[in-house]
Amino acid sequence: MDDNDQAALEAFTKELAKNPRLLEQLQKKSELEAFKKRYNVERATPLKCPACSQYMVTGGSLWINKDDHLRFVCRKCKLEWILGCQTKDNDTLIEELRKTLKGEE
Repeated sequence: MDDNDQAALEAFTKELAKNPRLLEQLQKKSELEAFKKRYNVERATPLKCPACSQYMVTGGSLWINKDDHLRFVCRKCKLEWILGCQTKDNDTLIEELRKTLKGEE
């Protein structure tokens, strides 16, 4: 181990002492990045998974595909969905749902 590695390890140890949940946070961040990369998704939507909602307390969030806004993946069960609203485009519908959930409309 060279001096740079030793210094980095010492800095990490100090941060870990300040924040005991640091390892858990880093692991969650790593898992989220792996999920986003594997399924090519960009962000969560206020839409809930139809499958998870049936047998779990709360359904997983549906994450929208970067390239095809009709494709979604559930963060909990990893089921992939193709969903489309017949009245409005998905982006408009999702934005309206977000505003409603925030109490803006």
